[in-house]
Amino acid sequence: MTEESQDSSELFKGRGFQRIDKAVNQSLSIVKNAMNGKRNVYPTKWPRLNKNLLGGLQGGKMYVIAGRPGVGKSAFSNQLVFDLLDANTNKDMVVLYWSFEMPGYQQVMRSASKSVNKQLGDLLSVEARLKDEEFKDYADSVQKFNKYPVFFNNIPRTMDFIKATNEQVFMKSPGARVVNVFDHSRLIKGQNEHSELQKLNEISKGCMWMQSKMEVINILLSQLNRNIEQEHRAKNQSQPLLTDLFGGDSIGQDAHVVMILNRPFDIYGITKTYCNEEPQGLLACHIEKNRDGLLGMIPYEADMSTFTIKERKK
Repeated sequence: MTEESQDSSELFKGRGFQRIDKAVNQSLSIVKNAMNGKRNVYPTKWPRLNKNLLGGLQGGKMYVIAGRPGVGKSAFSNQLVFDLLDANTNKDMVVLYWSFEMPGYQQVMRSASKSVNKQLGDLLSVEARLKDEEFKDYADSVQKFNKYPVFFNNIPRTMDFIKATNEQVFMKSPGARVVNVFDHSRLIKGQNEHSELQKLNEISKGCMWMQSKMEVINILLSQLNRNIEQEHRAKNQSQPLLTDLFGGDSIGQDAHVVMILNRPFDIYGITKTYCNEEPQGLLACHIEKNRDGLLGMIPYEADMSTFTIKERKK
C-alpha cells in the first residue's frame, strides 16, 4: 500500500467502512467453514428447499413467506419451524413466536391434529367427539411438543419491545440461535401513527438490526396485494410475482429470501397443469428472491384439513 493510500484510509476510520483485505479474510473463513461443515446453516426436513437455500436456513437472514389469505402461510411456517427444531436437536435454538392472530394453543392443535387424522373443527366439536383412544393418541402427540424451546406472544408489540426481548435472550444464552416468527407482520404495533407502508419499513429495519447484531433468523409472514387476482392474470394462470408482495419495497428489498405460496386448484380453481404439476392438492412455493441460492418453484402436497404439508417427489 502506498503512503498516499494509507493516508486516505485514515479518512474512513469510524465511518462504518471495511477495508477490502478484511472482507477477503472474512470470505476465506466462510468458505473454509463450509468445506469443514461448519457453516451457520440449519437444515429443514425438506430436501428440495434445503438445496435452493444452500443447505437450509441461515443465521442473520430474513425469510418472507407470503400469500393471499387462506393459502396456508401459518401451516407452512408451523411445519417449517417444528421440523427445523427436529432436524437440529444438536444445536441450541430458541423460537419466539409473535403470533398476533392465533393463540399458542391453536398453533399446537393445528400441528398435532394430523396425529389423529382429524380436522381442527372436529377436535372442538361436540357432535364429532373424539373416542377415548383417539384422545389418547392426540394427548401423546401434544405432549411431544413440550420438548420444543418455543415461546408464544399473542399481544401486539412494538419493534422496540421485540428487539429488547431478543437482546435479553442473546445476553442470557449467547450461544443460542434465536428464530423470530412474525405471524403476521402487519399486526406489529408501530411506534407512532404511521401508514401501513411506513410501519412495514420500521419492521423491516428492526429485523435487519437484529440480524446484524445477533445473527437471528427472522421469518415474516406477509400478505399479497390483489394484483394476482386481476382477471387477465387469473385467466392466464399467472404465477405470483415479487411485485405482488404487500409493501414490496419495504419488505421485499430487505429480505434475503422471499417465498410466495399459491394453491392454484384450491384457491383459484385452476384445473390445468400448473408449472408442470398436477394442481389438485398442490401448494406451490415460488422462491421469487434468493440472494445466495436458487430461484424456482418447489411443489408440496398439502392437506389443509389436517394441516399436513409434504414435499412432492420429483
